[in-house]
Amino acid sequence: MDSTIIIYIIVDIIIAVFIWLYCSGQTSNSKTLASQLSVENERLKTKLAETEKKLTNSVDLENELDKIESKYKALLKEANEQCAQLDEQLKNAIDGKIDNSFKEQLAQTEKLKKKIEDLEEEIEENEDDISDLKKKLHLKDDDIAELQDNLKTEQKNTNCLKEELSSLSQTLDDKLEELKIKMGSLDFIQEILSAKEISTEDTQKLYKRINTFESFVKGSYLDLNSYLYNSYDNIPWKEFIGKQAIAPKKQYVIDNCDQWTATKRKSWLDGKRTIAFVGEFSAGKTSIVNRILTQDNPDIPKLPVSTKATTAIPTYIAGGSVVSYSFISGDGRRKEILEETFKKVSKEVLDQIKGVSSLIKYFVMTYKNPNLIGLSILDTPGFNSNDSEDRDRTIDVINECDALFWVFDVNAGTVNRSSISIIKEKLNKPLYIVINKVDTKSESEIQKVEELIQKTLEEEGLKIEQFIRFSSKASIEDIMTPIHNVKKIESRENFISEIKEDLEHLLKVFKENVDEQSKSFIGESQIGDNIIDDLIEDFNLLYKDCEAARQIPRWETHIFSSDRYEMSKEEYDQLIELLDIIAEERPKIIANKIDNLRENAEKAQEVYSMLCDIESAWQNINDCLEQYKKITKEL
Repeated sequence: MDSTIIIYIIVDIIIAVFIWLYCSGQTSNSKTLASQLSVENERLKTKLAETEKKLTNSVDLENELDKIESKYKALLKEANEQCAQLDEQLKNAIDGKIDNSFKEQLAQTEKLKKKIEDLEEEIEENEDDISDLKKKLHLKDDDIAELQDNLKTEQKNTNCLKEELSSLSQTLDDKLEELKIKMGSLDFIQEILSAKEISTEDTQKLYKRINTFESFVKGSYLDLNSYLYNSYDNIPWKEFIGKQAIAPKKQYVIDNCDQWTATKRKSWLDGKRTIAFVGEFSAGKTSIVNRILTQDNPDIPKLPVSTKATTAIPTYIAGGSVVSYSFISGDGRRKEILEETFKKVSKEVLDQIKGVSSLIKYFVMTYKNPNLIGLSILDTPGFNSNDSEDRDRTIDVINECDALFWVFDVNAGTVNRSSISIIKEKLNKPLYIVINKVDTKSESEIQKVEELIQKTLEEEGLKIEQFIRFSSKASIEDIMTPIHNVKKIESRENFISEIKEDLEHLLKVFKENVDEQSKSFIGESQIGDNIIDDLIEDFNLLYKDCEAARQIPRWETHIFSSDRYEMSKEEYDQLIELLDIIAEERPKIIANKIDNLRENAEKAQEVYSMLCDIESAWQNINDCLEQYKKITKEL
């Protein structure tokens, strides 16, 4: 029994050692331990062989003694029987009953005596052997006890080695798994780097036109708005033009331009209603997406990715004419990959790749699925991720969506605060709350979770469009009806026309102001002309008064006195009156009119300067509009 156990233990150890050596053939520590185990195994095998041999000899000796004992007992039994018969014969002889059988019996007795004598001789001959055998058995018992003690010690050592082997085996398994992941990451990167770009001449032309328009909007158009706002910030007539038209709107324009550009470059988004699913890990996003895809039709294939792959990188799922798998590279190019390559994506694999965002922005999967007509679904890794790259990628793509579906596991019962913060700061989207797995809770428990979420989000100032209770047992319409009710963000579709309308509005407003300022300048010029005409008239009157005053004194020649100017008393009074007018009245009138003329000139200059500025702005707006028309002619 003990030898069998030892054999099984040794076989187990040998098998484990070979497995371990196979897994760690390149590890020096493993080789040393394997060598030690091999030596120990040979020693155990030798001990086992010696023990088995000694046990076999002991058994043989015991069997020999048993044979002798049996033989002796048989002869003793026969002797007893013979003695009984002799006693019976003896009794008959005493009674006078003697026959031939007695003689025969005596003969048999003699034979029996001979056998007994032979047996006694044999016993005597074997007594010494038996004594020796007993001594040997006693020695064997001692050896067996010693071997059993050694066996226990070896078993204990074996168990320790086995535990150490198990620990090392687990470490090797972990290393092998890590190596497997690294090899998978390497294969994945090689396939990504060798992926072929999906590009046609028409696509390249379209991208070029989109890039040109984007450069125009972020360049000439925004520069124009900044120029208008900064140049005319404190001019009274700005209120007439309308601050809404020229107010700072840089961020608004950039955000809408980015969304329009992204949509135009993404054929799987253009013209479609786009929704994004976000939520904690295991909240059930993928199961919901699969139900949307299949509409509970078992003949329609589900999303062929694992949960880990789905949450690794933002993934668009859209309808298409064919089934395809692709990704958008860091430089914005779309490249096609095999389904097998896509299935390799997991968080573990991507963790091995530093700077994955420089290689892959997001994946695009298209299905020939009628349930995706007019719809594009975005499955995300979650913007509450500890990985900043995951979070930034998710926020960027969510901003291109029409609505956000935030999935909660009813069993979690909490709201992630970091997610709330990001929604408030960076995502201005209609928000739908999906409480998933409601079939696992009672109605009262579901109601408590819903009230907690609602209270938390309302305290943070977030508006909830609708609460949706869902589970694997719920009707698909419970989720499809809210999706169909999502309204497309029209600003993306109308962005080009909005730019045109804004430029045309600015052109019209500034043209009206050019006309108004022209009229104002003409009016001021007319007033100046009138003042100048009045001044000329006043100077003519002053000249006339001066001339009249000059004519009053008459030069008279006298014989008996000096020649001199002379005038009558009336003439003197008239001269004094004229001099008063010349010295006081006329200068005041002229000075006032000169002041009026100076003010008029300054105002006219201000109006003219403003007119020039407005005409320049109008010309800039007109040039920008002409540039817009030229660029958008081919879009």
